[in-house]
Amino acid sequence: MCSAKSTEQSSQLIQAYLDHLLLVRRYSPHTVSAVRQDLNLIAGDPAQASQQHLKSLLVQRHASGLAPSSLARMLSSWRGFFAHLHEAGTLASNPALGLRAPKLPKRLPKAVSVDHLNGLLSGPLPKAPFSHAIAHLLIELLYATGLRISEAIALELPQPTTSNQRSWINVDRAELQVLGKGGKARIVPLTRILVDLIHQWLSIRASVLQDHGVSLAEFPYLLVSAKGRAYGVRQAQKDLAAYAKHRQLPVHLHPHMLRHSFGSHVLQESQNLRAVQELLGHSSIASTQVYTSLDFKHLAKVYDESFPRSKRK
Repeated sequence: MCSAKSTEQSSQLIQAYLDHLLLVRRYSPHTVSAVRQDLNLIAGDPAQASQQHLKSLLVQRHASGLAPSSLARMLSSWRGFFAHLHEAGTLASNPALGLRAPKLPKRLPKAVSVDHLNGLLSGPLPKAPFSHAIAHLLIELLYATGLRISEAIALELPQPTTSNQRSWINVDRAELQVLGKGGKARIVPLTRILVDLIHQWLSIRASVLQDHGVSLAEFPYLLVSAKGRAYGVRQAQKDLAAYAKHRQLPVHLHPHMLRHSFGSHVLQESQNLRAVQELLGHSSIASTQVYTSLDFKHLAKVYDESFPRSKRK
């Protein structure tokens, strides 16, 4: 049984690592919260943890029915934590290095067809109800830029104190900057259609803030809730799904599907994997290669144009 002193030391080590992820590595609060849950599974003093102990925890969680993806995330959290302790000199070695999680099934990202998205986004920005207006804008924003939902809600309008270390959107210059995973910044251009929608949205945004007594100067974010506050991820998910259903989209729409649609459609048209990697903010080209599962029609076209004996005289 763990002593109170051991438990306190364990909590201090974990908290120091979580602070490092949040403040230095610039992980999102949601990711840090997930890492905290994974690390809290390690009973006792982390400095005394053995590979056998960690392996037993993995086996127990696997036997309880935990999904392979969750086991892989848990093991990744452990590896990062123990690597941090090793670099700090607290541990002589990383006990999680030799562990292996169950193999994850390969799943292609879900994408919405171009025709369905064109139908969903046809027409001007609805002025009412509010949830329809913000959902329409957000769908266009995510699809036209490939942003993650967390990146989109963090966008700020230009301010005198705007820093390169923040996520911002500049409508006049038709570009935005986001800080992706690991604090990596990337610049993404804006389409004319998206710029027009944002101009329409800014009028709605100003009215909402005024109705709730919030000045434009003190609220920097592009997106605002119906109550004049910061717009949240969960609300965005609900609004997008409800609006897509209202517009009779035949699939349940999730924000990340729009990012996948952006990556798939740009790659199919351009065949430029490196450019798609930069636009999506992937640190590794391997993450982008999942989008290379193109439709047969496109593959047949490439084959006919490229293979010498397929060309007709």
